[in-house]
Amino acid sequence: MKNLILIVFIFSFVSVFGQFSRERIETDSSTIEITRNSIYRIYEETYKNNDSVWYSVTYIDDTTKLHREGWSIIKHGERFGLGIWKEYNREGDLLYTRDYDKHTCVVNPEFYPYHDILEKMKLIADSLIIDAYGQEFMDKHVVFEFDCSAWSKYKTKYSWAEDSVWAENFLGSWIEPLKSKPDSFRLRYQVWLNPADKYSRYIELGIFLDEHGNYVAKDDTWTNLGFELVKPENKKFIIDKNQAIVIAKQNGLVETDTSKIDEFLFWEKFRTREYYNGQFRYYIIELIGQEHYQKNEKRQGIKYKYMVYVFNPWTGEFVEKKKMKSFREWSEASGHSTGLLSDDE
Repeated sequence: MKNLILIVFIFSFVSVFGQFSRERIETDSSTIEITRNSIYRIYEETYKNNDSVWYSVTYIDDTTKLHREGWSIIKHGERFGLGIWKEYNREGDLLYTRDYDKHTCVVNPEFYPYHDILEKMKLIADSLIIDAYGQEFMDKHVVFEFDCSAWSKYKTKYSWAEDSVWAENFLGSWIEPLKSKPDSFRLRYQVWLNPADKYSRYIELGIFLDEHGNYVAKDDTWTNLGFELVKPENKKFIIDKNQAIVIAKQNGLVETDTSKIDEFLFWEKFRTREYYNGQFRYYIIELIGQEHYQKNEKRQGIKYKYMVYVFNPWTGEFVEKKKMKSFREWSEASGHSTGLLSDDE
């Protein structure tokens, strides 16, 4: 029996979409959040000693009927699924089974029309990665986490445009049954520097395909797209963390009790609509300062300043030393953080 310490808040309102409430409970060992809306009751319990989270969703009008449940863990501010998760519909039919440890996701074909098209597009996207970096790299460093979305294109007329323009209608994803036959696809993969550390930081890379499986080059602000042109003899990450730190120290890195040192794989965008649209880099970053600022009466933030030591992960060579920055902003209702940005000040 848990020792309840404090109920932090219970918040509720009624909207046009129905009843919504959120309850937060603190115990000596965990934080519990229970969210209710017109369809689901969502139970999340985060255990403080190891950042593991138990997640369970039932139907609001019959909480004995399971919709989805499973374990996850929070590392570096991100949630990683653990083990096997299953999702069911209102009638209790199994929709899909997802194994986060084995990186598999099998859907029930009875409820997923056109899913064979997504499977075909995944094979094409897999082959593009293998062509660029090789099968060994694919097996060792790349994971497909079934983040696959599909759209259909159509022409529409907007008041601000003289002619009709192309727009897209979202149809579904790997675990959301497609509403109709799609003609545009986005598949997203995770690229890991060290696959043995399953909770280390990874790079998310996206691949866009048309209805025929042809690669579509895009310049997307929020997504890492495209491939790096790598020499045949260099298609393997050989960067050594310890050696890289030694070289970084030779170029000015200072390790003290007050400095924050971090290291991870990074994707540098070329921001062009080309097949080769970026490059992998290994970053060692040193926090060298931070500034608090007040944007307005209700919104404030912190600007973080870094010195970054950049290496080529394919060869282990030191490339450059440069300044970068990031921002974290928040208000009472919302907040956001940026990734690393160039700092030319």
